[in-house]
Amino acid sequence: MTMLQLKVNSFVKEFGLLSDNETIVLAVSGGPDSLCLLYMFNNLAVEYNLKLVVAHLNHCLRPEGLQEASAVEKIANSFNLPCEVKAVDIRAYKQSLGVGEEEAGRRARYSFLLEVARKYGASKIATGHHRDDQAETVLLNIIRGSSLDGLSGILPIRKWKGVKLIRPLLCLWRVEIESYCRELNLKPFTDSSNLETDYKRNKLRLELIPLIEARYNPKIREGLAGLADLAARDRHLLQSLARLKYIKLARFTDSETIFKQKILSELPLALRGRVVYMAIKKYLPTGKISRTHVEQVLRQVMNNKTGQILTLPGGLKVEQSYDNILFFFRKPQERKEIKPDILPVPGRIFIGDRFMIESRLVSLEDLSWPPCKLEAYLDYNKLPSGMITVRSRKPGDRFFPQGAGGSKKLKDFLIDQKIQRNRRDLIPVVAVQDEIIWLAGVRIAEPYRITEETDQVLLLQYKALRKKIIKKGGLSDDGRKSGNNVGGRGY
Repeated sequence: MTMLQLKVNSFVKEFGLLSDNETIVLAVSGGPDSLCLLYMFNNLAVEYNLKLVVAHLNHCLRPEGLQEASAVEKIANSFNLPCEVKAVDIRAYKQSLGVGEEEAGRRARYSFLLEVARKYGASKIATGHHRDDQAETVLLNIIRGSSLDGLSGILPIRKWKGVKLIRPLLCLWRVEIESYCRELNLKPFTDSSNLETDYKRNKLRLELIPLIEARYNPKIREGLAGLADLAARDRHLLQSLARLKYIKLARFTDSETIFKQKILSELPLALRGRVVYMAIKKYLPTGKISRTHVEQVLRQVMNNKTGQILTLPGGLKVEQSYDNILFFFRKPQERKEIKPDILPVPGRIFIGDRFMIESRLVSLEDLSWPPCKLEAYLDYNKLPSGMITVRSRKPGDRFFPQGAGGSKKLKDFLIDQKIQRNRRDLIPVVAVQDEIIWLAGVRIAEPYRITEETDQVLLLQYKALRKKIIKKGGLSDDGRKSGNNVGGRGY
């Protein structure tokens, strides 16, 4: 076993790039990097009991492309490995995508590699990126104006579309790979396009880095690659901390991600930006999120102006609602309502398939003090005559909140309570005729509170269901038959 093979084996173990009995797709172009990858993996396959699949994409940019594809197939056959070859006209492909040739080639390669991985049930795709590639990537990212994540360059392993991309040769320099090929008497192809300065990466490799080496720092490659190593460690730490904060601070509904504005604004800026990025990424693909979008959200968080709504790509909304920051796709004009229903006494009604309200009559001695927010203690004999209904709020509703000096518009009361606009229609309004006796989970009405003279107490409980209820004649979550017998306050 060569020294370079031992170096790669050690790198693979350090970063946990391989596990036993995996299927791995190898991206093999026929150049020195990919041939080194193929031969090294042929040795690794014995140690890890790997199933290898060779994948080669012909970009149809050079006449020798067909010869290279044929040569890769022969090498794969010599190892008794399956080989998938595909040709893509990159010039036509870039026109269809509206991107440059470099980017079109990259997208075509990874799309093909993913296609092969799915065909063979592979868990990982291995590419031949090496330490010189790492240095070039970091410098390119610096020129573009990168974040810390960009300074991390190419990661040894990362998740991507249900598979993992691994780069086992990131510990080797190009000269080491070329030495390995000579040592094994391999005959890699030379891609003539690598000598053209039309491509940004080639221009950097052939012109800028040699200029920096000659005039400023002869070890610029080592410096850039070392920067990537350090930045990757810091990135991993910050990402781990941000993930913990995101999980701890975010609350989720069916359509929203919600943060407390004060808590989010007090996070260190480095974590705050990453947490915001994670919130956006839940709704948008990574390619549609820029630093500008994250900074716009951060400014909104710090401005703390209720009612402010920021619209991001794809229609994602970020709203400041009192002390909350909400991320959602729902259009503001969409209104979810609670369908009016009659609440029997005693009995229960279901609100969608997630909540219910139960009612029963009890005595003062049966009550536990203080009542929780999801319970209402009401003087049954003071209630107006008529059926008890549960519904959403409606225009013109007035409410006499417990502890207040009189009634007010329900809308004004909800605003005073800093209840988010998009949640106001989802609060169950319990009423008799049009007289509100309880805003479920918020407050009871003052005229119907219990006193020492109360004879019968109407106990209302607003509950979340443990599992979906089958309403009509089905079983409730406690296994009993449910029904909606009409009942209520009748005189």
